[in-house]
Amino acid sequence: MEYNSNNNPYIQPGDPYPGGQMQPVRNPGRAMATASMILGIVSIVSMLTVYIPVICGSLAIVLAILSKGYGKKMLPGAKVGIGTGIGGIMLIFSIVGSLVAMILSLNRDDLITFGRQMDQQFERQTGQELEDVLGQSYEEIMKQYAEAMGK
Repeated sequence: MEYNSNNNPYIQPGDPYPGGQMQPVRNPGRAMATASMILGIVSIVSMLTVYIPVICGSLAIVLAILSKGYGKKMLPGAKVGIGTGIGGIMLIFSIVGSLVAMILSLNRDDLITFGRQMDQQFERQTGQELEDVLGQSYEEIMKQYAEAMGK
């Protein structure tokens, strides 16, 4: 008896997988794991912005966890997504934290100089004075801050 695709009772006419081949099993979480990995990388690359790393890093972590589904093991792309997402969030918080610590550690004269530089930078970028926009200059804000901190 000959078993070819013409008389095999297990192959339906028009079957896209002739010869009794099995259809490849596709992991439904693979797309989410890939998206997680891409978002994690974006969160690290965009670390000089403030909001993008936090948003992309958070989404990378969520998608990596969701890509696991009911499986026991996490896909490699999801692992990379979690690592880069956490790394991007930690980088941005460390940068912002170090900037805040730097400003808090400045003495009165340095704070006032910093405020003056910020006023000049704002005027160069926008063409208007910060005092016209906020009602007071950044230099005055730094003087008030220095007085409140007892510096």
